[in-house]
Amino acid sequence: MAGETRERILDVAERLFADSGFASTSLRDITAEAGVNLAAVNYHFGSKEALLGAILERRIRPMNDRRIALLDKVEAEAGADGAAVEQIVTAFLNPAFQQVMAMGTHRRQLLKLLGQLHTQANPETRKLFFRQFDEVRIRFTTSFQRALPDIDPDEVARRMMYIVGAMSYIMMWGEQSGHLPAQTPDRLRQSLVEFASAGMAAPATAPAGIPAPETLPTAASIAAHGGHA
Repeated sequence: MAGETRERILDVAERLFADSGFASTSLRDITAEAGVNLAAVNYHFGSKEALLGAILERRIRPMNDRRIALLDKVEAEAGADGAAVEQIVTAFLNPAFQQVMAMGTHRRQLLKLLGQLHTQANPETRKLFFRQFDEVRIRFTTSFQRALPDIDPDEVARRMMYIVGAMSYIMMWGEQSGHLPAQTPDRLRQSLVEFASAGMAAPATAPAGIPAPETLPTAASIAAHGGHA
């Protein structure tokens, strides 16, 4: 019974946060919709921020566990040579596409919630989101740096963030933008794998006489700010 109540609160809160935004949704809105009292929310979660963290954990943790498992697999198979760039990119992107497609009718709701967090949330709630990716960010950036020893580690870390940005755009706004030709999810995923792999492995060059921008995040600054620029 307690488990059912907890899941019902999570389901309702996720929908309301996605529809109205985190800041605009009160705990009273959630309790009224879920048919529970405030004590139930406090018992299971303790605060609205902790409730959001539990929603993100429920949706994101399985995907990230799969990412780590796939990365472990390709690194173990590669041995001392290290995994190839495209293998690492594939291990990162495939679970995201698979999970989103498997969610069916809940897909748009989750993507809407993530879009709300990117555009409307305050720094504290954004930290809840980025914290979900700490282990993944560190593991994959390290693997890319090993696969690309001739590219500056900070540049590799930046390129990792570019992949995240491209993936987020495609999943959250690609369909609504009208900029994407009709493609199957598998073809879209493979196209992004090919694009991201080529970008990660591209030679690091800069126009003569133009220094590298000092405002771009370094690997250390990315870590210090919870994984975002």
